[in-house]
Amino acid sequence: MKRSIFLAIITAIAGTAFAQAPGAPQGRGGRPNIFAPEAQATGPLADVVRSMVTAFNNRDTAFFQKSIAQDAVWLDEDGHHLLATVWMNRILSANPPRKLSITNLRTNNWDTGGWAGFNYVIEGTSQVKGTNSLVFKKNGTDWQIVLIHGAVDTAIGAH
Repeated sequence: MKRSIFLAIITAIAGTAFAQAPGAPQGRGGRPNIFAPEAQATGPLADVVRSMVTAFNNRDTAFFQKSIAQDAVWLDEDGHHLLATVWMNRILSANPPRKLSITNLRTNNWDTGGWAGFNYVIEGTSQVKGTNSLVFKKNGTDWQIVLIHGAVDTAIGAH
């Protein structure tokens, strides 16, 4: 009996302590906030991605031939595994020319690798919106894309 009362008291104290412990930041409606803080990308990969946007809008295929590794793969929105260099050349040669804009750029890097992610809008014959993530490797002093994943938030036709 004494043991049961002692366990009940310990359980009540532990329950009170856990209930008062700080939890995850609260979002709307008291639910835990699952969203990352506002994006504030800096550093070498942020610069690379900004250069990539400029090169895309200028249809600079030489930039992408240098910055995409030969064995890089592009994972598209519906399960295709594409050769990244071939797919990028196809996009860059499309008529009318496409215009890329990005928001919410996030990056992180370490000595020999890193990643970038962003929301994008591509304008052309139609507007395509989505989220893109890139994985980079360091090749000498240059950063090269080794993996591209494009998640589209727009209905896409056959490709």
